[in-house]
Amino acid sequence: MKLLGLGAAAILAVAAFPVDLVGRQAAPGAAGNRQTGQSMYAKAGCETCHGANGQGTAAGPRIAGTARDVPGFIAYVRKPTGTMPAQGPQSVSDQALGDIHAFLRSASTAQSAAPPSVPAGRVEAGAALYAKVGCYQCHANQAQGGLSGPRIGPDPIPFARFSQYIRTPSGDMPPYTAKVLSNQDLADIYAFLQSLPRPPAVNTIPQLAP
Repeated sequence: MKLLGLGAAAILAVAAFPVDLVGRQAAPGAAGNRQTGQSMYAKAGCETCHGANGQGTAAGPRIAGTARDVPGFIAYVRKPTGTMPAQGPQSVSDQALGDIHAFLRSASTAQSAAPPSVPAGRVEAGAALYAKVGCYQCHANQAQGGLSGPRIGPDPIPFARFSQYIRTPSGDMPPYTAKVLSNQDLADIYAFLQSLPRPPAVNTIPQLAP
């Protein structure tokens, strides 16, 4: 009976610590590995919006030297606000986020780079691609959003986030590799979204006016 009690206690003790995708136990708030975090930061695509050292770009804020603790950092990545896509454990484990957190806490912003410019896109080509690829099926004809997808135009999210999300989306949206949509294709679709007219104000529509 004593051995059984010890075995049950051991199981409970192990269960108290989450296990990441590669099977390593990760105690909440445990210090991460900075070197591993730097490589994971790039692999997860964080630098696309936040810069190579977390210094921030036009597409995303500065996160180097983050003041969040590890649990708070992980919680935000799982359920972010704004236009940042959520990253579930299937995309990046808690252990990997702990490592990224360690990298960001020690990252230097001295190597800040100019934010990437939006490549020139062609509105007509983008409109044709939007229909050809089937974007309208989820986001509606004018990108206003529908039952299966959110509004993505006009005034789309910054291009860096837009392209990164299309390549590695979360939720039910399938990924579109460069073989399916080239970078120029993405720029064309983005130009089309930018060209869409703003909807009229509600109070200018007689049927909807108060």
